Amino acid sequence: MLPGMMPGMVAPGMMQGMMPGMMPMGFMSGMPGIMPGMVPPAMQMMPSMQQPLPPAPTGGPPPDTPVPAAQAKSKAKPEEKKKPEIPMDPEVKELCDHFEISEECTTRLNEEMANRADTKVADLARLWELLEDVGSPTCLLELKIEEMAAGEFVGKVTETREVQALALNFGLGEEATYKLNKLVAQRDTRKGEDMVRMESLLEHTKDPNGVCLRFVNRVLDGEMKALPDLSEAEDVIRKFKLDKNAKIKLAEIVLARLDDSSRILGRLEFYLEMCREPSAALEALAGRLLAGGDVPDEPREEKEGDRERRRSPRRQRSRSRPRRSPPQRRSPLPQRRSPQRRSSPQRRSSPPQRTRGGRSRSRGRR
Repeated sequence: MLPGMMPGMVAPGMMQGMMPGMMPMGFMSGMPGIMPGMVPPAMQMMPSMQQPLPPAPTGGPPPDTPVPAAQAKSKAKPEEKKKPEIPMDPEVKELCDHFEISEECTTRLNEEMANRADTKVADLARLWELLEDVGSPTCLLELKIEEMAAGEFVGKVTETREVQALALNFGLGEEATYKLNKLVAQRDTRKGEDMVRMESLLEHTKDPNGVCLRFVNRVLDGEMKALPDLSEAEDVIRKFKLDKNAKIKLAEIVLARLDDSSRILGRLEFYLEMCREPSAALEALAGRLLAGGDVPDEPREEKEGDRERRRSPRRQRSRSRPRRSPPQRRSPLPQRRSPQRRSSPQRRSSPPQRTRGGRSRSRGRR
């Protein structure tokens, strides 16, 4: 810094940031022994000037930069996993060999049957019937395989011993028996559950045939996922020892109100605990619940006369008390008087009668 200069001022001919004692740039080229373009020795001594400028950034990472593992996996080609070979089912092979089905179609059928193990017997039985009198069995079989994949194929409905036993015990008709067999064929994995629930439904109803058709059709049409469960209602029946009519009424209430049956049964159980005769109380409350009403908090208070009348509905009369004869019903027609018997006349002497001869003649017997 020259004398008289303010701090921060740059001397003439020097650049900003140059240290004092350094030669201006204009005098460097005139220094003896230095070729044009060479760096002066003083500048070589400065460490900041010895570092080279960083290279300009490019689109890709430096060659020495490690690549993340996720990017390396994405760049690598995914290896195709081979599907495990499904062993050929002998029943499928027998069917395809009999109808001379192509090898490709046979493989597809074998794979589809592996996914439909529950209904394999019914499906193959139905395919034997369909392919029996067909000009091109392979084409028809391909269509049926597509129906299987879409869940639209229905196998042959075969009779089962469990369904036949229910039909005999509860007097089911042919249509109800067929529909129940069809349900069992389509839901082989839930066969035991369906049979237990259906038996409970038929046991607590006055119309077994109608109830069977009603709920089986709803399950087959997809309106219900499963048959109604009456296990909670049976617990209430056993707890309060309900009679036959009360059992039927309780089952009707549960079937009519499937959405909130658990809530209704819970309130009903609390209500019946306060009743002296649960069966009679349930029958009296059934109409209200079937119409969509709710269970009351407490039973209705009975008067003393109602209690006595309920205890002895038929009052017995004492034998010592004379019974009054019922009033006779009057006939609109006048009643004829019964002829009175004439009393036999007393024997008395009749007055004498006079004859022509002047003699008197008595009428009485002598």
